[in-house]
Amino acid sequence: MYTLRKLTVLLLLVMLTNIGCSDNPPASSASAAADTTRTQTETSPFTDLTQTTDLRKLLCQNWEHQEDAEDAAASGGEGGIEQPYRGMAFFVNGKVTQNPRDKIRLGKWTFDEEKKLVHLEFSTGPALHYKIGAIGPRELVLQNLNDKTKTTYRADGKFSPDPIINPFYPANNEWRIKPLRKESADELKTRSLGALDFYAKFLTDNAAREGNLVSFVGFPGCFKWYNGGISISSESKLGEKWINCFYNKEQALAARQMLEDIISKKYKWNKKETNWVKQSADILRQMKDTLQRL
Repeated sequence: MYTLRKLTVLLLLVMLTNIGCSDNPPASSASAAADTTRTQTETSPFTDLTQTTDLRKLLCQNWEHQEDAEDAAASGGEGGIEQPYRGMAFFVNGKVTQNPRDKIRLGKWTFDEEKKLVHLEFSTGPALHYKIGAIGPRELVLQNLNDKTKTTYRADGKFSPDPIINPFYPANNEWRIKPLRKESADELKTRSLGALDFYAKFLTDNAAREGNLVSFVGFPGCFKWYNGGISISSESKLGEKWINCFYNKEQALAARQMLEDIISKKYKWNKKETNWVKQSADILRQMKDTLQRL
């Protein structure tokens, strides 16, 4: 049993061979050693879309605005720079999340496959209408039918048959939608639990995708990330994006304090796991369980 602060030191020693992860910049994710004889279905929750011609499945990915993603990678997200980071996450059950790393909106989408038209509706703000200009496993070109602009998006060619495990699924991001009134202590607890659940799923998703980078750019949070360690940002360094998830700053600080109170509890560290991303996801799940019991 280790406290999280001790855990940070231990994990840093284990992960000296890994490239570091910071609060905002992309971080290198070391994949755990895998048995190469295992099949994709045994090791991955995703379906590889490389060979598919099913337009609906091709759409159902986490799409990033190509230029925004490249700019974010080039800047490293340092200095708290606010920059656009647009995107779309489509799901097979008709749900959609617009701009998971930016001004997020949750809604529904429909698709006219014959005309290649995509229609998006949200609980707030205007609907969007697009025509697909081109689509493949890793690239999507959408033409906005309102202003006729064309935008290129990129993805990794992986489809999630089970939407709820995707961190960008709307139900996993409801905690980020600013409430219209002051919330009770129980409601703040629920919102804080949502934050822990989101980041646990985000890290788990990244580990399963076996990518080289874990980027926290654009997300709201009061967390500071290290190679296998997590801490809570001080009140003075609490980001505006975190504050905007709550009715006011006072409630954002109260939620932050909830997380500060539980981070010093004792958590079990899986010493056999060598991937800091999976280790951190497991700690977040334990923190969520702890907060739920309070």
